[in-house]
Amino acid sequence: MNPNFSVQPNNFSSLMLFGLSLSHYALMYWANIVLARHLAIDAFDDYNVAVSIVTLLSTLATLGLEKHALRLISLYIERENWSHLRGFWLFSLRIIVLFSLLLLGLLGVGLESILALQDADFHIAIVIYAGFLPVIALCLFLTEVITVYGKQMLGLALYRVFLPAIFLLLLSGLHHFQLGLTAVSAVLCFGAAWCLTLIMMLITVRVASPSELRGVNPNSKDRRWWLKNSLPLLISSVMMTVLNNAGTIILEILHPSQAVVGTYAVAIQTAGLISLIGTSTNRYYLPMLVVLLERNDQAAIKDLLRKRLQLIACFITFFMGIIGVWGQEILSLFGSDFSQGYQALLISALGAAFNTLYSISSYYLQFMGRNRLVVSLMSLTVFSMIGLSFILGSRYGSTGVALAYAVPTMLLFSSLKWLANRHMRNLFQSTPI
Repeated sequence: MNPNFSVQPNNFSSLMLFGLSLSHYALMYWANIVLARHLAIDAFDDYNVAVSIVTLLSTLATLGLEKHALRLISLYIERENWSHLRGFWLFSLRIIVLFSLLLLGLLGVGLESILALQDADFHIAIVIYAGFLPVIALCLFLTEVITVYGKQMLGLALYRVFLPAIFLLLLSGLHHFQLGLTAVSAVLCFGAAWCLTLIMMLITVRVASPSELRGVNPNSKDRRWWLKNSLPLLISSVMMTVLNNAGTIILEILHPSQAVVGTYAVAIQTAGLISLIGTSTNRYYLPMLVVLLERNDQAAIKDLLRKRLQLIACFITFFMGIIGVWGQEILSLFGSDFSQGYQALLISALGAAFNTLYSISSYYLQFMGRNRLVVSLMSLTVFSMIGLSFILGSRYGSTGVALAYAVPTMLLFSSLKWLANRHMRNLFQSTPI
């Protein structure tokens, strides 16, 4: 049994999760305001496209092992299977670094070929930020490991607060020493912040890891099984990353180096606070859900999901109220032209709200072996979003892409919630408690 975290969520921890998400949102928002005000439109677009592309690649680079860790490490600790836990830990670190380097090489070749065919300018900021891909991927994995080791708040503080704070500090240093703020210097600062965060996370993992794990010989004989079971989670993560980030890239294709790209990027980032709340709370609740499913505790599972739903609903109501009343003023912080993205902000926020409210349903279904169903629905949603984005984006700009994101997202997560409820009812009816 894992003594490092309780399966009983408490209000203080829930409020801390909200506080960390809010802090991350505020710091990254501040950083993007600085960039929007000091970079030219094409440079700001380059920065946003670089971040979107590397975000997608970092999701691929983890191979789904970071999400699999939430389940697998929880079970290994619960069952006190220390040799397999150490084997999974070492295998994951090695394969993530190797696959990150492979993706980095493919990006360099692929990007150069595409730009050469289109006779377009070489976007060096994308290549430079991609150089930090192994570091970023390891940070994503270690965040989940720290969470399962019972240091949820510390892990999230490093990821949600330390990282953006260092990024903002480095940007301020460039401005203070008059070194010049460009898309390249911005991604270098972001990459350096990731490096410092990785160092802090490695120290935290060493301190937080169970004492029984030290000195144990690793058992990696299940590495093929680990990868096989992580791949559906990888596909789901990729689908969600594409869903959240493809709009910026599509608008760059449709309206290269125009203000509409930055307007949508700011709108989707603003709406992203709701998604941040969802991912943060999932890291808190998912290990508990895994352990309770292992113990077959029906009453505790229902209580856990009810508390999460109530918490998220309160956060969403609060956020949507702020967006509805002060949305234009918030966007105008980036510059007066960005307030034109108010409609895109409202629409995107509505889609993100459904994502956040029911996001745990997809993990539940996949943990229960319904991978094909979840992946199929997510893939259909992403292809619908991409097709609609090209159609609506060319005609209605950022508002059209926001619609292309929100409608499929709402349909997807409503369906996943219904399917998860049905599966859980059937599970408990057929299993004696």
